[in-house]
Amino acid sequence: MAQKIANRELTVIAISGDGDGYGEGGNHFIHAARRNHDITYLVHNNQIYGLTKGQTSPTSDLGFVTKTTPQGAPPPINPITLAIAAGATFVARAFAGDIDFLSSIIQQGINHHGFALVDILQPCVSFNHQNYLSMV
Repeated sequence: MAQKIANRELTVIAISGDGDGYGEGGNHFIHAARRNHDITYLVHNNQIYGLTKGQTSPTSDLGFVTKTTPQGAPPPINPITLAIAAGATFVARAFAGDIDFLSSIIQQGINHHGFALVDILQPCVSFNHQNYLSMV
């Protein structure tokens, strides 16, 4: 963010996953949206912590069972609703499998002046068969 303050012409794109962006970094996400920082935030939402062997994430479906949640996941957060409630001025969701539409949405987010969230639905083929198989 310091570079953006020093150079207002700089295009800032932040990239994270759903666990990182909506869980561990959720407070940063909310306040960046609230303050309307001029950044584009791309979140790869696969509804699972894929890099840590498949624990549920904040966006996992209600009741989703993993090794760490044998009783099922609690109700998921809705990042779209959360972003709007926090004051984000550009909020969109796209599917990773529709490259043309996703590319268009990302470009719109980059061109937007203010905080832009692009929530990218991207099922995890290794640990989230519930959502992946429903899209195949």
